[in-house]
Amino acid sequence: MPNGERRFIDAVEPILRYMPTVPRPKEALGMGSRLLWTFLAITVYLLMSITPLYGLFKTSFFASPAIAAILGISFGTLSQLGITPIVVAGIILEILVFSDMINIDMEDPEDQAKFNALLKLLSLALGLLEAIALVVSGQLVPFSPGFLYGSLIVLQLFLATVIIVLMDDMISKGWGLGSGISLFILVTIIRQMFAEAFTPFIPTGATMPLGVIPALATAIYYALGGKLSYLMNILYQTNLPSLTGLIATVALALIVLYLELMEVSIPVALVQYRGYRFSVPLKLMYVSVLPIIFTAYTVYLIGEGLTLVWSAYNRANASPLLNLIACAHVGPTGQLIPCPNSLLYYFTVVPPNINVAYIAVHIVMYAVLSMVFAMVWVSLAGLSAEDQARYIIQGGMQIPGFRTSPKVIARFLDRYIRILTIVSGLIVGIIAALGDIAGVFGGGIGLILVVEIIIQYYSLALQEQLFEIYPGLKRLIGKE
Repeated sequence: MPNGERRFIDAVEPILRYMPTVPRPKEALGMGSRLLWTFLAITVYLLMSITPLYGLFKTSFFASPAIAAILGISFGTLSQLGITPIVVAGIILEILVFSDMINIDMEDPEDQAKFNALLKLLSLALGLLEAIALVVSGQLVPFSPGFLYGSLIVLQLFLATVIIVLMDDMISKGWGLGSGISLFILVTIIRQMFAEAFTPFIPTGATMPLGVIPALATAIYYALGGKLSYLMNILYQTNLPSLTGLIATVALALIVLYLELMEVSIPVALVQYRGYRFSVPLKLMYVSVLPIIFTAYTVYLIGEGLTLVWSAYNRANASPLLNLIACAHVGPTGQLIPCPNSLLYYFTVVPPNINVAYIAVHIVMYAVLSMVFAMVWVSLAGLSAEDQARYIIQGGMQIPGFRTSPKVIARFLDRYIRILTIVSGLIVGIIAALGDIAGVFGGGIGLILVVEIIIQYYSLALQEQLFEIYPGLKRLIGKE
């Protein structure tokens, strides 16, 4: 291990000992107990997402609804930060580890414990910094200016981050099922989908319930009386639940489910047992989630930057040059409506005045950016052909007909992985863009995440059930 990497780990190791942690259960828990702990974690997270921050007067923190759903953000509540600190900390550490900037062997239990402690430390630090930044920047406004209420809000958000980190630790250590991050993302998006489908409340100034199912029932009631306009209104609504969004949610969910289950099989053989062959599957959706999250966040940040340009320099839309970059006006409900001939228009997530040009640009932009981020992430996250070749050799396997050499196997795998990376990035980019435009519940990215996480939990439940029936199988594959 290089001296720089050794010095870094030695420097932070005393701090890591004080990181809050949840001990592993003394013996493996049954499925019923794990489901109970999982349900308790979900309940705590949902309660946090509806508990307002004490001392908060108002919030001017705005984010893309898709980004907020993915990161479990509930504005003005204890879940104001959501799982953002953990997700960002995890991405940073994975990049540092896989780029060998920090030398940690994830196969070594001791190094794995250090990685988990580093993840907690970085998550708590990012949570504290983000909370301070939100208060100092005026995005979270306390009841009265000054140190007291601002510090109180920061303290609440920091303690909420500690609770979320510990719940994620608890679930991942065998008390619950799967990953806490995946669970909280799933709960947040499903809650949003449920609200968009069934909310019976009528928004201020509207005549129909917000949820599409109550709205459809209301529209049918009026249609029977000869008023068909209500039925036409809920057929498609920009940035509001609609009948088109409901149909698109079901249709795209089935398409994503089908694509998620598609695989490319790579034939391998065990070196120790000659003649014993099997297949290693590579999913068609090889890098399905993170590239499109990076894409959505990039589009959102550029849009926010262009909005700031308009707000600071072109609020009167008086400059012909700036109108090409950032032109907009404020709608009757306070919503920002960008001009169709402005660059800001194309970096707004589904503006109210959507047209054909926007649809084409939005789909192409998402597809291209998603492919680019997919290729970058594969090279950074240990998913490249070289990394997969190393895993095959370390597992005592070889590809029949090829020498047991990392370079030879990597060249063979590269023809598959390169295509799968591009295709998966292209597919999720198009699906996410179409989902946003069609108004799917939870957003296009949220729908992809929900389907993928449900598949993961279904596979995990089958595996745990198999382990309960055949306990010796867990020891055989090294799960104990």
